[in-house]
Amino acid sequence: MLLVMVFRGLLVMGLIMSLDGRKKGQKTKPKAAKGSGPVKVFGQRGMTVGLFLDPNLKTAVPVLHIASRSLSPWTYSETYDETRVPQHLSQAQCQRSGCLTPDGEEDMGLESKPIIHQTLVLRRVQGEKGSSGGRKKKGKKKGYFYKLDSEIVNVGCTCVRPSIFPQKQ
Repeated sequence: MLLVMVFRGLLVMGLIMSLDGRKKGQKTKPKAAKGSGPVKVFGQRGMTVGLFLDPNLKTAVPVLHIASRSLSPWTYSETYDETRVPQHLSQAQCQRSGCLTPDGEEDMGLESKPIIHQTLVLRRVQGEKGSSGGRKKKGKKKGYFYKLDSEIVNVGCTCVRPSIFPQKQ
């Protein structure tokens, strides 16, 4: 009970402090990041935002040999696209059509299928910065901009029961 009261007190204090900084009736407007602004890409209006990627970010250590120890083993192949960030993506490819038994034999009563994941990527596209409307004005800078996109990635393989569809006679 004491913990709940302390949490409520902290929540109320935070709310009061955030409201205290604003005057009545004043709306706060977020500041645009450096390099942000209106953009026209392929005749469509959009907004650019500043993007900062930390090159020192460490990723989690992958579990070693999980792909080869699976009952549905897979290998990775790398895809490359110079207009995509990240430029390199690994795609899993199932090594067998069936699944392995504990004895290491292939069981064709089960199917090995890829596990798919939809991931966000950035696409480099050419456009005009600072365009407004459909008119092209003098002095507009042409350059490359990044558009948020998604891509399907095979991340591994798993064993599934086969789909059986009864046939009408």
